[in-house]
Amino acid sequence: MSKFSPLNIYKLGCKSIVLAVLILLLGTQHSMANKEPHRILFTGNSFSFYNNGIHNHLGGLVRSADQWEGGKNLFRLMTLSGGHIYEQLPLLEVMLSQQDARWDAVVLQAHSNEPITSKKQEKFKQSLGNAINMLKQEKVLPILFMTWEYKGDSQMGEKLALAYKNMAKKHQVPLIPVGLAFANAQQQHPDISLYVADVLGVKVAGNLTALTYKKSIKHPSQAGTYLAACVFYAALYNQSPEGLPFIADLPPEQAIKLQKLAWQTVKDFNK
Repeated sequence: MSKFSPLNIYKLGCKSIVLAVLILLLGTQHSMANKEPHRILFTGNSFSFYNNGIHNHLGGLVRSADQWEGGKNLFRLMTLSGGHIYEQLPLLEVMLSQQDARWDAVVLQAHSNEPITSKKQEKFKQSLGNAINMLKQEKVLPILFMTWEYKGDSQMGEKLALAYKNMAKKHQVPLIPVGLAFANAQQQHPDISLYVADVLGVKVAGNLTALTYKKSIKHPSQAGTYLAACVFYAALYNQSPEGLPFIADLPPEQAIKLQKLAWQTVKDFNK
């Protein structure tokens, strides 16, 4: 069996994960610049579609690095608000059935608490396994998107990381450690807000009206989506996004911090 077979990708301990995965995908040993998947379908929910979509942020990074090839690269997004993996399966089947699909890779992003909620865990595991098997049968690379904790809930982040690592190991597929980057950023750069609160309603007091917000703060700010895209860039291209001119309208000092942190997170994860 080849050391880059599906059964051995995760056994590499995630070290040099991009090299192993993309050799499997393309079957060549050319330079790293020729190995990244060019046509990627992102699936998921609001965690992926906020702020003009993670696919567009990643595309901005790739274009600003002069690595985008017209007619060859394609990043698309297929999401369902509040969606779970089992709800994505019929949509994914339709996308794969299209004659012009030709996806190199599909990113699988679950509901924010789907992997760790007792009532959802088994269905998550089964549905994710079905999605991965469907993609492998079509010779499309499945990529798992490790999501992040709700703001202030570090235990949730640890549980999510473990759940995603276990599924990546079981199915021998690559895992992008976005959740770990969020946790690192909150520790190292607490001045950068990675979240936005969801409006719950209004509160009226006399002549004053104020918005109220949901208790759980989970959706990404512009900085949060940008950080996630930087992690994807670092993992897929095996290089740092540091210095790339696309900064998603963030203050330059914030963007460079997130670029550096994304690269360091991916390097540490791949050790």
